Amino acid sequence: MGCNDPFIRYLSKYGYSVLRLPKAEVHPRQIFCKQGSDLIPLGELTTVLLPGGNVAAPTIEQNIASTTISGQMTGEMKLNLGLSILGGVIGAMGGSKVGLDTKYKDAKSVAFEFSDVLEDKIAIASLDQYLGDADVSPFSVHVGSLLESDEVYVTTSVLKSAKITVLGKRSDGSGLELDVPVIQNVIGGAVSVSSASEQASSVTYEGQQPLAFGFQAVRLYYDQGRYTAFKIASTDVAMRRIVDTKVDVLSFSSGFARLGPS
Repeated sequence: MGCNDPFIRYLSKYGYSVLRLPKAEVHPRQIFCKQGSDLIPLGELTTVLLPGGNVAAPTIEQNIASTTISGQMTGEMKLNLGLSILGGVIGAMGGSKVGLDTKYKDAKSVAFEFSDVLEDKIAIASLDQYLGDADVSPFSVHVGSLLESDEVYVTTSVLKSAKITVLGKRSDGSGLELDVPVIQNVIGGAVSVSSASEQASSVTYEGQQPLAFGFQAVRLYYDQGRYTAFKIASTDVAMRRIVDTKVDVLSFSSGFARLGPS
């Protein structure tokens, strides 16, 4: 999949990786460890890397308007992949995705657009200073060894939105006409469904709280228990839900990552 995935390319050109299944819980200052092809969430930065007394943990700046990414349409993707993403978004918003696929059954492809995008972020320079002063928790025995192996990552920026617009197209390239009131009835009242008219190919779904859909992270480097450097993580990845595990994992096999339920 890799760079040929339109959902990955959508944010990669802006320096972000894709959260395949948007979630409200993803935020800056979370740490992950890399094991083989997986990144496994460990918790909060300050749980493992304790303040050293001179530099406070980097402050999270919240709800910064991101006009660059707002309103940018992804590339077209195959219907089954697009519906998988849309179903995950609707579910995360609190709506029902049962029967949604039948409403798009005549579509050949779909594309997405996130509106009113907000960013939560920490300054990497502040993170760098904090890590230089922080101490590894003496109780984090295994994580300490992971730090020495350079297998720990920290999220530094997260993009989020409560509103996603979906454009459906037929095989001949024409727009798919959808019945907006019918879709609203299928999804339920937790998610608002709207469009320019009751019959439209472009439909907007809006939830009650923003969901994270893109992220940036840095990889940490340690030597003999002391922080030495960081490296910006690759953007040619995405997170995707897997259903055969109850552990959250990010897998970088085949050029993308996947996120499972916790």
